[in-house]
Amino acid sequence: MRNALLLLLIVSFLSGYAQKMKEVNKNLQKLTSHFFAGRGYVKAGDTKAAKYISKKFHEYGLEKIENSYNQPYTFAVNTYPKKVKLSVNGLKLIPGNDFVIKSNTIAASGTFPCLYLPLSDAEKEQNLSEYFLVGNKEYKELSKENLFSAKGFIFLKENQPIWSVYGSSDTTKYIVFYIDESSLTDSIKEIQFEFENKYYPNYKTQNIWGFVKGKSYPDSLIIISAHYDHLGMMGNIIYPGANDNASGTAMLMELANYFSQKENQPEISVMFTLFSGEEAGLKGSKYMASHFPFDKEKVQLLINLDMVATGSEGITIVNGKQFPEVFEAFETINKKNDYLPNIKVRGESCNSDHCPFYEKGIPAIFIYTRGPEATAYHIPQDNYQSLPLTKFSELFLLVRDFIERD
Repeated sequence: MRNALLLLLIVSFLSGYAQKMKEVNKNLQKLTSHFFAGRGYVKAGDTKAAKYISKKFHEYGLEKIENSYNQPYTFAVNTYPKKVKLSVNGLKLIPGNDFVIKSNTIAASGTFPCLYLPLSDAEKEQNLSEYFLVGNKEYKELSKENLFSAKGFIFLKENQPIWSVYGSSDTTKYIVFYIDESSLTDSIKEIQFEFENKYYPNYKTQNIWGFVKGKSYPDSLIIISAHYDHLGMMGNIIYPGANDNASGTAMLMELANYFSQKENQPEISVMFTLFSGEEAGLKGSKYMASHFPFDKEKVQLLINLDMVATGSEGITIVNGKQFPEVFEAFETINKKNDYLPNIKVRGESCNSDHCPFYEKGIPAIFIYTRGPEATAYHIPQDNYQSLPLTKFSELFLLVRDFIERD
């Protein structure tokens, strides 16, 4: 009878929460819209998104930190604000789908012959400064270092290439393209391209933060974090970043909305923080971890949410092995309420924004969902329409219950 009543309460709450999913979807549609330009560093996408989220924090009634919802900082980043064009043997390729460019390359244009690796002895004796070298994953070192003093390198991929802005703090004249081999009709003899870059040595951006004071233990703190940035734009191609990480951003916003309500005031204080610069190399979280506004000794735990749009196979908790009591608490709550099919534990991994805080001695975990229902990653197809949100509500309840536990 007790189990049946518990199940009824859970079903009832989930039914009510379905109404709140309208607000979740509204936030997701907004964050992934063309207006925010991929929440990157072309068309001030990050700043537009920060203004939107800060306005929501104000609506929720979150307290400001250091008199602001924003923590400004700067970092160096290279961008491509205009069209990026590439043709192979006269065939125009589609940016984002057929090819991407390594994000630290400066402006260039022209037509160049190509040679396949491995080079013959005679080819090695040539002046290769006006040639592009073509290879697959066996030659991945050439995507980082110009060992043959060539004009550039073409890295052939078996699938649609993913794009990254990691490493774009530095620039180089050495040009690297990643091309989906299936988009080609013949071996590469010649390429023609044109693109412009804009390099910012001190791009002005911001983290976002807000605060809910605990009613019983206001000096103790739990941090809920996520990164709100994504890749932005490569030329005129937008990377919406729906699962990565509009999903985590929307989850954090829902938790902030819930705990900011008077009837849901937590026993312990909760800080809600969203980082920019994650895709460029954890820039925002590194900055905040080094410029933290509270006593680090007061932080009980940081819970980082990154890519939480699936869940059919459960969730994984990175750093769960480092904090077994935290992992066991999540396991206990989940088994009691049957929220998720599985919770896996992982050890240390510096693969998201929890890492800079963990390295500073702050207990920190990283939660992501698992499931094959959303596979788009760092491609333009990671959009709002692709989001299944399979266990979004259940993960919300799990994190909520963890914070509210006795």
